[in-house]
Amino acid sequence: MNKTFLNLFSSKPYASYVIAMVACALVISFIDSQLPQGVSVGEAYAILALIGLMAKDSRLITIGATVGTVLTLEGLYISEHGAALWIVWTNRLLAIFIIWVVAIFSLAQVQFFKEQEESEKIKEAYKLLKKETTYSSLLKDIAILSNSSDPVEEVLKQAMHKICHFKGWPVAHVYIKKGNEDLLRSSKLWVLEDWEGFKEFKGETEATDFRPGIGLPGRVLAEQKSSAIKDLKKDSNFPRINIAHKNGLQSGFAFPVFIGPKIIAVMEFYSRELLVEDHKLTEFTETLGLLLGRPFERDHAGLRKEEYEEHLRRLYTRMKAVREDEDSLGGSDIHNKLQ
Repeated sequence: MNKTFLNLFSSKPYASYVIAMVACALVISFIDSQLPQGVSVGEAYAILALIGLMAKDSRLITIGATVGTVLTLEGLYISEHGAALWIVWTNRLLAIFIIWVVAIFSLAQVQFFKEQEESEKIKEAYKLLKKETTYSSLLKDIAILSNSSDPVEEVLKQAMHKICHFKGWPVAHVYIKKGNEDLLRSSKLWVLEDWEGFKEFKGETEATDFRPGIGLPGRVLAEQKSSAIKDLKKDSNFPRINIAHKNGLQSGFAFPVFIGPKIIAVMEFYSRELLVEDHKLTEFTETLGLLLGRPFERDHAGLRKEEYEEHLRRLYTRMKAVREDEDSLGGSDIHNKLQ
């Protein structure tokens, strides 16, 4: 027991509890020594077990109850004599009984705490497993999309819709990189929860091009990796903040789409809620950026380098035409069909 006690004392989290136990034991022992044998304050040693309960440690509870028992018996010798022997022993045994009743209930409570912690760990593990499975399922769906023969714009829209549905994000949009120039231009491809409600944000976005480092998409272009803005209002490098705030958007997330080592597009998403840091999402979008590059790759397969920029211009025109068709039919109807 001495070795266990010393180990607990040397452990920083328990040092304060051990010091409190020692201090209480000394105070109670001193009071006991000043009283006649027929009067016992041994019940107060139950405090030592309760201190162990506060530490949520069964060892401290047992040590506290044991020390309290020893000190209660010691009181027989340090207290003033004079009372009948049966009264002395009755008081002392009653005090020991109370100490161990408190200790037993404290041990049961600690066990309950441990079972609760285990239950929480199991729940957390289940959540992580479920999240991992959901991400894997989404990745599989987008991989199938990326390897289909559908046009680029259709693949991108379907991918954005799936991601928005998965994360509960109301806004998704794609920028296309202009040839070999470091410039991102709106593709005019959107997935919107409310086409009328986000009309102003959509209009300002489509009218704005982004250079490396400027705004959320420019940050992705410069850093060649996904980027998140947890609170748009607190970010000094977000040119569309006024209209975003007006439309109730609080957070943004974007990731690059690659062909080989080169960025071909940037996909951005916005949320009405403040984003919570999600490392799994970052890892997920790294793979996603490579998968979504495949439709672009197929779309310009066989083109010579000098034809590539012209091809992108044609692709941009195609996407613009799709957007105009949506506007003529009603954006919300198209969105509902995607769902």
